[in-house]
Amino acid sequence: QTQQKRNKNTKIMAMFSSAARHARKLRRLDPAKTWQSFRDAKTINPFADYQWISQPYPDYNMPRVALDATPHYSIRATSHEDENGYWHIIDAKNRDVGKLAVIIARLLQGKHRTDYTPYKIMGDSVIVVNAINVFLPGHTWDTKAYKFFRNRFTDPRGPKVITATRLMMINPGIILSQAVKGMLPKNLLRNNWMRRFYVYPGAIHPHWNVPQVYLPVDKKPELIRDAFTLERQ
Repeated sequence: QTQQKRNKNTKIMAMFSSAARHARKLRRLDPAKTWQSFRDAKTINPFADYQWISQPYPDYNMPRVALDATPHYSIRATSHEDENGYWHIIDAKNRDVGKLAVIIARLLQGKHRTDYTPYKIMGDSVIVVNAINVFLPGHTWDTKAYKFFRNRFTDPRGPKVITATRLMMINPGIILSQAVKGMLPKNLLRNNWMRRFYVYPGAIHPHWNVPQVYLPVDKKPELIRDAFTLERQ
């Protein structure tokens, strides 16, 4: 009887060891268990447009709304006119970088105006807030690389190549700035157009007399019951 118990325990241990060996094999072969995007592993949906969505920061490092902040909402975009011309304020939260850069480039050049002239600076000023929350599809944050050329005499190491994730950590507004700069014509007017473009990683811009895209929520008046009524109960 003791020998039978030993054989039974041996079979159980062998079964558990084979199951553990099988689980380790599946973990190596399952792409959802790999180290994705330098972040925690996420379950992959084989029918999705992208196998995973990378992001420059983990969720716990993204800016949050303070608990004691005044209730507010975003109007997404607004325009303002003053003595210096028109201002366009845009909320870049969850906006695609490329699609947003196309709109901004047209506003800076003034192509939306009826009196547009290619060789004149006649565009509007653009302010973009929430640049830290821009969107890049798929795993672009980890695969897109920027190349910054350096002087070969002062720094012979060649161009500086940096990924979008690292560039976002250095300066959250430079991702959108580089996209807009690349969509503007490569001529002497580009620097003048870029001087009218302001990018801020936060939700509030510092320009005076220019409206914000985040407005406080208007509290609805509380319903007060009438003291008396003329209707019969």
